[in-house]
Amino acid sequence: MLVSLKYISLVCLLLSMFGCSGTHRASKTAGSTGDPYDLLSVTLDGKKVNALEHDLMALNHHSDKREARQVAETALQASAFLGEQYRLVRPPLLHNLLVQIGLRERGLCYHWTEDLMSYLRSLQLKSYQLRWGVAYRGSDLREHNTVVITANGQPFEEGLILDPWRYSGRLYWVIVKNDSYPWCELPPEAW
Repeated sequence: MLVSLKYISLVCLLLSMFGCSGTHRASKTAGSTGDPYDLLSVTLDGKKVNALEHDLMALNHHSDKREARQVAETALQASAFLGEQYRLVRPPLLHNLLVQIGLRERGLCYHWTEDLMSYLRSLQLKSYQLRWGVAYRGSDLREHNTVVITANGQPFEEGLILDPWRYSGRLYWVIVKNDSYPWCELPPEAW
């Protein structure tokens, strides 16, 4: 019993040391090609697509409904697809540990952000702007990265977080200013 308690304590300590990502470092080699045809194998939940489309349209009532639908479908499909590609282990902190010790190649929050951003960029959006959100930048233990989408001309704080890392490939979204993380925009030259 004492040995297993020590083992559990060691695992918990290691998990707490690896936060979301370690520190983000710009990478020119994302694991995803951004090819929308990669996503066709993923089945969508129509209720989630409708809910995300609705929330995207709420960013700006002049947004293109067709684009909102494309973003919703792509973000949800890409999140599930990338989870398969990363060979996810739940919870996310355990997967991070596997990446940090070399047993998995990708799956840290900034990998999710790079790869999801690649898929969304392929849509060549006209009504929306893609941005990179970062919380606790520079902290090896707490830094977290995510995609933020805004309507054109909209402030970053009113954008919608698209975070597939938080729930291991199940896309989480919320308005930036309503989230628990203290998000800041990462300038495009730092991507």
